[in-house]
Amino acid sequence: MNQNILQGRAWVFGNGVDVDRDILSLDTLHMLRRQGGPIGPDQLGRHCLERLMPGFAQRIQPGDFVVAGEGMGYCAACLDGDPDDPHQIGTASMAIKGAGVGAVLCESSNMNFLMNSLSHGLPVVECRDLLAHVAQGDMLELNLATGVLRNLTTGYVLKFAALPEPILQRLHAGGLYSMAA
Repeated sequence: MNQNILQGRAWVFGNGVDVDRDILSLDTLHMLRRQGGPIGPDQLGRHCLERLMPGFAQRIQPGDFVVAGEGMGYCAACLDGDPDDPHQIGTASMAIKGAGVGAVLCESSNMNFLMNSLSHGLPVVECRDLLAHVAQGDMLELNLATGVLRNLTTGYVLKFAALPEPILQRLHAGGLYSMAA
């Protein structure tokens, strides 16, 4: 099977999905840290997006897509400029991947979230007018190398900037951290 072609169901969220509030709340992260021991992607994934969609991590199938609008993975604490705020953009990416998400599709994303996701082996694709053409539960096919997103439910095709070969290689290796290990 072509590693650049992903298929799964759409789980649709709105605009401004925050890393510290929506993807993985800081309260949840602090609770996990108090329990002690290492916190891996699987453990983080069990709490992924639970504030926006309770039970999300239990209902998602491996390879499904998180679909969002503008500002996916932004960090309100980062916008406030508080250097002591323990925001965790990388941890949010790990939670999404740990939940079994195949890729994040959004109209725009926070650059830090995008880079952290790619470093953890989680594709993030920005695609204009996404929410106008993808609904909750639609079956999607994503070709990372050609820049084509097909809504298999409706037949609609969207185009996005294909990912360059070095980024595809990084994703296929499981991310930058996996390559460095």
